[in-house]
Amino acid sequence: MIDDVQLAFDGLSPLVRFALAFGLVLLVPRIFQRFRLPGVLALIAIGVAFGPRGLHLFRENGEVLMIFAILGKLLLLFFSGLDIEIEDLKRNIRKSMLLAGFLFSLPLIGGIVLGFVFGYGFLTSLMIGILFSSHSVIAYPIMINAGVAKREAVAVTVGATAITDITSLVMFAICLPIHTTGFVWSAFFIQLIFIVAFIPGVIISFRWLGNNVFKRLGDDPAQQLIFLLLVVIVAAQGAELVNMDSIVGAFLAGLAVSSTLPNKGIRGQLETLGNTLFIPAFFISLGVLIDPKTVLQTVREHFGLVVGVSGTLVVTKILAAQWAGTLLKFDGISKKLIGSLTIP
Repeated sequence: MIDDVQLAFDGLSPLVRFALAFGLVLLVPRIFQRFRLPGVLALIAIGVAFGPRGLHLFRENGEVLMIFAILGKLLLLFFSGLDIEIEDLKRNIRKSMLLAGFLFSLPLIGGIVLGFVFGYGFLTSLMIGILFSSHSVIAYPIMINAGVAKREAVAVTVGATAITDITSLVMFAICLPIHTTGFVWSAFFIQLIFIVAFIPGVIISFRWLGNNVFKRLGDDPAQQLIFLLLVVIVAAQGAELVNMDSIVGAFLAGLAVSSTLPNKGIRGQLETLGNTLFIPAFFISLGVLIDPKTVLQTVREHFGLVVGVSGTLVVTKILAAQWAGTLLKFDGISKKLIGSLTIP
C-alpha cells in the first residue's frame, strides 16, 4: 500500500507537488493547533511523513525546496533582528547582558561537562557547549498572541538572545577552523579580525544603506520588498565570506535596518511572503532530513547520551532563567516566561 503511494507521488508533476504541499501547509498546522500543539511541529511532521523516508512527496535534494528553506532560515533570523529595537536594547542592555551571561555560561559549562562524561575531547566538548549556549525565541509569536510580548522580561530576553547568539556563533566560527585544520596563530588572529570588523561593519553600513535607499525608492512596496530580500541575501553571503554562519549576517541585517523601514506595511508584506513560502519550507526541510529509523536506533543504542543532551540543555536554561531572574527581581511568571522563551 505504502509502496503504491510512493510510486504515485514519484510520478507527479511539479505543479501538482506544489498544490499538495500548499494543501498540507494549510491543513495540518490547523489540526495540530486543535490539540494545542505548535504549527512548527506540524510542518516538521509533514517533512518526515512526506519526505524521502516517507511518502516521497518531497525529495531530500529537491532544488526548489532547498532554496526556499535557505531563505526561510535567513528570514527567521532577519525577523528576529527586526524585532529588536536599538533603543530598547540600549535601555535594557545591562539586564540583557546579565541574563545573557547566565544563559550562555551555564549551558556552555553543562555541554562541556557532558562531553567529558561521554568521553569526548576538549574541543568537541567545547563545541557541544557552544551549541547549547545559543537559542532562538521560537515561542515569541506565541507571546505576541498571548499579549505578554510587551512585558519587560520578554524584551530583556530578546536582547539577551541577540547577545548569546552572536557570542556563540562567533566562538563557533573560531573553533570550527581549529577543529578541521588545527590551531594556527596567524589564521586565528585573521579570523578574529574579520569577525570583530564584520559585526559593526554590517550594522553601520546597512543602516546607512537603508536610510538612503528607502528615500530613493519612495512608496513603491514592490521595490522596498525586493531591497529587503537583497539585504538579507547580501548580508548572509558576506558572513560566509568571513567564515561565519549566514544566519549571523541575516540577524545583523535585521538589526541594522529595523529603524530605517519607511512604514510597518512593508514589514507585514515581507512577513506574509516569508510565512507563506519560505519559513514553512525551512521547517519542512528539517523534517525531510529526519530519518525516523535512525532516530529510534539512536535512542535505543545511545539512550544515555540522548537523555543527557536533552536534559542538560533544558535544565541549564531553566536554571539560568531562575537565577538571573532572581537577581533582576523579576516575579515568578516572568522567570517562567524567560525559561520558556530560551528553551529551543
